[in-house]
Amino acid sequence: MCRYAEAHEVQTQAQEMEIHEREKYMEERNKKVITAEATLITKQQNEMNALKKKLETNLNERLKLRETEHSKLLQRYQNVKKEIDSQQQIEKIKFEKQNQNAKIGVTPKTQVNISKLGQSPNKSKLGSGNKHHSPASKPSHHA
Repeated sequence: MCRYAEAHEVQTQAQEMEIHEREKYMEERNKKVITAEATLITKQQNEMNALKKKLETNLNERLKLRETEHSKLLQRYQNVKKEIDSQQQIEKIKFEKQNQNAKIGVTPKTQVNISKLGQSPNKSKLGSGNKHHSPASKPSHHA
């Protein structure tokens, strides 16, 4: 009977040791989980920071490219505007010359005739003026 009491005591000690070992295992397991979680969080933060930096770099490159393209388009616009202004100025000068020539009675056709004949614009105008008489200058035949 003494042995049963001893066996019971050994069994109780074994149970206490098992509980103590289980608690120790759970503490170590929790420490490992917390350490692994912290490592994973750090790794994810590093990856997120790297991705943010990459995204920011990409955005900056796109902004620079956009600014460069904008500058090129603006330069092209200014060049085309200058060209159109120059063409418009040339057309304006041509138009003013034509108006001046029209005021003095010179048309491009008469300019060619004048240069061929060596006559002044007034002589050719006089010659053509004699062909057509106004009704007021015609003599009256009803007298």
